[in-house]
Amino acid sequence: MMGRVFVALVVGVATAFRSPTLQSSRRGVATMAASADPFASLSTTLTLVEEKQLLSKVAKTGILTKLEKAGLTLRDVEPLLVWAEDNGVVGALGELNDDLLPLLPGLVSLAPLALPLVGAALTVPAVAFFGLSAASLGGAFAVTSIPDDSVQSVALQTFLAIPLATLFPVLFAGLGVVSSKLND
Repeated sequence: MMGRVFVALVVGVATAFRSPTLQSSRRGVATMAASADPFASLSTTLTLVEEKQLLSKVAKTGILTKLEKAGLTLRDVEPLLVWAEDNGVVGALGELNDDLLPLLPGLVSLAPLALPLVGAALTVPAVAFFGLSAASLGGAFAVTSIPDDSVQSVALQTFLAIPLATLFPVLFAGLGVVSSKLND
């Protein structure tokens, strides 16, 4: 409950500082300004959150309720944020600001499509995710059986093996850990 109040408060305060330009022209000026000004990107993102009623949709999926029942609160995130600040992660992300902030409005636009998937993923047993992680590693090993007789074959091996050996196992193992915490 406190998480919902906090998010609503942050969004409410942030939208109060929208520039008049963004209020009068939602797309054209906002998109051009977003690439030059980080505050414009954030303002555009918050406007999209408001337009798409993203917080209401998150509440309707039951994601917040599941996290609350699992005992996860904003206080649980605080040590992670302190660790990130102490180890220079925040500074490194600050350097990427100009590259990443213009992507936020697009990600927020896609978020309503992803919410049902997130809600469904939270109901999947942890064992299934750990199994998918192992299967992904097995798939990466199987890809090595593709013959190396042409440039196309090597490119296909690389294209398939890298995500199967790195990205998917970490993603599925992480989902397994989260699912095990939520479904206890």
